Amino acid sequence: MEAKRVIEAGLFLSSEPVSAGRLAELAGVEREEALRIIRKLREEYSARGSAIQIVQVDEERYVMQVMPELAELAGEVAKPEVGRDLLKTLAVIALRQPVTQAEVVRMRGTSAYAHIKELVRMGFVDTAPAGRTRMLTTTPKFADYFGLSRNLEEQKKQIARMLTGSR
Repeated sequence: MEAKRVIEAGLFLSSEPVSAGRLAELAGVEREEALRIIRKLREEYSARGSAIQIVQVDEERYVMQVMPELAELAGEVAKPEVGRDLLKTLAVIALRQPVTQAEVVRMRGTSAYAHIKELVRMGFVDTAPAGRTRMLTTTPKFADYFGLSRNLEEQKKQIARMLTGSR
């Protein structure tokens, strides 16, 4: 496989900066050759006015990213990463919905307040007043992001199957 293509793919697929040494290893070339290829790729992206750029983040590492002036626009279609703790809180909400915030906090601890706030910000959870607490439900965006049915009963079955490892 062509080293240039392997290095480009490695940069594209990585969610964090990658060292030239690691890219060289992936492509089966010497580090100096990987650096030459990275320089060439950077020049090519720049010359064609691409929306993508390869940025050197420090002496050894590189990252492929959207041009800063397009980042906000691109962010509207990109899937945000969901951390493990957020996923656990989201799973409780999804399986027990509609569920009160108080019940989620009882199950997940006080960090659930911050999780819920972030999940609402991400558009995965809706909240509505329910006495002195809030009622939580998942959104259509949640279903779409995880490839689940929008029907809540079917969604709960799908999640339960995913958690137990059965299809």
